Formats: sequence, structure tokens, C-alpha cells
Amino acid sequence: MFTATRPARSNGASPEGAPPAAGVDMDRTAGTHSGVDETAAVEFDLDIEDLVARHSLPLVVIDVARAARQYRALREAFPSVEVHYDVSALAHPALIAAIAESGGSFVAAHDGALAALTASQTDLRRVLHATAATHPHEVLAAYNAGVRRFVVDGPADVEKFASAPHDLDLVVRLQPHTPPRAAHVAPRGVPARDAHRIVRDAAALGVRVAGFSLSTRPGAACQDYVAAIARTAAVMADVRAATGARLDVIDLGDGFPGRAARRPGERAELARAIRAIVAPGSSRVAITASAGLAVTAGCITIIGGTVEHDVDPFTASECIDAGAEVAILVEGDQPHPLLRFPFFRAVATGGHRILRGAQRGNSTGSTAG
Repeated sequence: MFTATRPARSNGASPEGAPPAAGVDMDRTAGTHSGVDETAAVEFDLDIEDLVARHSLPLVVIDVARAARQYRALREAFPSVEVHYDVSALAHPALIAAIAESGGSFVAAHDGALAALTASQTDLRRVLHATAATHPHEVLAAYNAGVRRFVVDGPADVEKFASAPHDLDLVVRLQPHTPPRAAHVAPRGVPARDAHRIVRDAAALGVRVAGFSLSTRPGAACQDYVAAIARTAAVMADVRAATGARLDVIDLGDGFPGRAARRPGERAELARAIRAIVAPGSSRVAITASAGLAVTAGCITIIGGTVEHDVDPFTASECIDAGAEVAILVEGDQPHPLLRFPFFRAVATGGHRILRGAQRGNSTGSTAG
């Protein structure tokens, strides 16, 4: 977490000539931070006064080096899982580049995410396309850009891939074992009892279903993952018995690794459970998962009237959309060099906000956890 030795200004004012927050209430985003933690300031050696002097306010500081380390730590903790970074958490090109340099994979779970990855010159063969495709031409555009694996929610989605090339694979999202708490919210995906039918129907259209994607609750515990993986493995066995199709992908869904992101001991427990249930080495089943907040946690600071640390990426995106300057913290010859870096904006009016719901509370199919 970033901290500082002092607020940006003791009276909450911005420096002379600094632009306003363009509609973003910096005191609101700062929450209860009326002061700062001096001990962590020494650890990170950040001079907030120097930042204020060199940059306009409000300023969003992103530590892409730390995010890349956290992404690598996830991969090391789960060697049998292909961990994708969910760019809907934060789609800054410097962050995308840092994760790509770490050999990372990505998931495009929102409209505009694929454009952000394309603009960053990412190898789209390493992208899991989990955005609802509204028209077959969008499928073709993504395929032509290099994407080969797509997540679908049901028969209507599958039909958009009719007569697709043979190297394209679908991953079908399964409905959660327990229904959503909100009665008016329809669960995404297909019921487990219909899994064999959608695999058979896809084959009739010339499309291969490679496997299934889990739906787990936000902040899922190890036992939640274990139960969901075991159920999915059983569904795959039933599908093979009914259709003869051999499935070779289990996607653990978004928000990975759930509660284990904050509990190292539970990470080890979950990693052991995945290996024990699926045995990727012998079963030849690929395990994938999508992580967002577990990568960006502690990597974002906002400096305005006050200093806020460990900011969630959605608040940072609101500030950036509203005109905040962005500074990137990277590893280099200096301990913590700061670079100005343009933020990706897919369209002039939408900015980063197109990568998530118009309101933070809306469900868009990705928790970006």
C-alpha cells in the first residue's frame, strides 16, 4: 500500500494552477483518510510533496512493478493454473505491457477490453474472450485479431460461432450451484443438466466445446472452489459418456483466487486441491482462471485534497475519466522512477469507463477480482 508523510495540502487545497477534479469529489474518494501512515512512507520512499510539485492534481499513481510482481506471485502459487489478468480491473497500457512482459495471459470481459489489448500490441492468442458477443461479425473480428478461446453463456451465443474455424474453442459457462441471492437476477450460463445438450448442438454447428467455466461467489473460499471444481469434473465425465466428446478445459471463472488472495495459507491449500481433483499433468485438462483485484491490490494511490492509498481500480478509473493526471511507478535504475504515461481511451467520450458498468454496482459479468 502506498502511504505518504503528509497530505497533499494541509488545508486540502490543490497547488496554484492545478486543474479541478473535473467533477470527482476527491474528499469523497479519500474516505476516512485525514492523515497518512508515516511508517509505510519510509518503506516506499515516496515524496508526496515532490509529486505535487511535479504533477497536476488530482494525480493517480499506479505501481505497475508491484502489480506485475503480484501477478507473477499468483502464477507461482498456482503453477497448474493459467492465470489471466482481467483488464476490466485496470486497463492502463503500462500495466498491460508489464504483465505481458511477465509472460501473462489476459481476459477481455467487457466491451472495449479487446481494443485496449490490441492498442497495447498484446498477443491476442493469450486472451480469453469473455465478453458477450452481440453479432457474428464481432466474433469474426476477434478471431481475425488472434483470439482463439471464447466463453459463452448459452445456445444463442453458440449459434454465433456456426461453421467457425476448427482452431476456435468455446468454453461454456455453467450456472452456479446455488441461485443468486437477488431473486430478480437471472443466473448466467447453462444448467449442469443441459451441458451434454449444448455440447452436442455445438458439434452439429461445426463448433467445438473445449470445456466449462465455473461461477463462484465473490470472495469464494477454498471449499467453494473445491466443491465447484468437483461438480464440474463430474459434469465433464457425464458429457463424455453421453456425447463421446473429450473436454480439456476447466475455467475457474473471475475473481480468482477469491479469499485466498489475502490468505497465503489458503493459497497453498487451494493449489493442492486443484492438483488433486483435476490432476492436470495426467488428465491433460488445462485449468484457467481470471484475476483482477488480486493483481492491482495496493498498487494505486490518489493524490488530491488528501492522499488515499490502496484505491480500488474503479475509483481510479472515475478520476482518470474525469481528467486526473496519471503517473506510473516502475522499476529501473532509480528506486522508484515516475513516468507520465497516456491512459488508454478507446473512444473520445467514453474513456476507461467503457471497460466496466456505467455504475460501479452494476453486474457486467466480471467481478474483476
